[in-house]
Amino acid sequence: MTIDEIRSQALSLPPQERELLAINLFGSLSLEECQIEIDGIWEAEIASRSEAVRTGRSETLDAQESLERVRAQF
Repeated sequence: MTIDEIRSQALSLPPQERELLAINLFGSLSLEECQIEIDGIWEAEIASRSEAVRTGRSETLDAQESLERVRAQF
């Protein structure tokens, strides 16, 4: 059975059964392994953003200017 077939069957379940299935599947994951992967992704993102600021490829704003831009959008 393929993942697409499993997904299709799972989505045809009633909402309460889908919720139970999701909880069981999530519980089967190794959260420590997931967290290590997530941490690695964030570390790479931080390094990339830091490098962009250091080399001038990224625009930086002070807090006041940031707030003004956000307020202007709303």
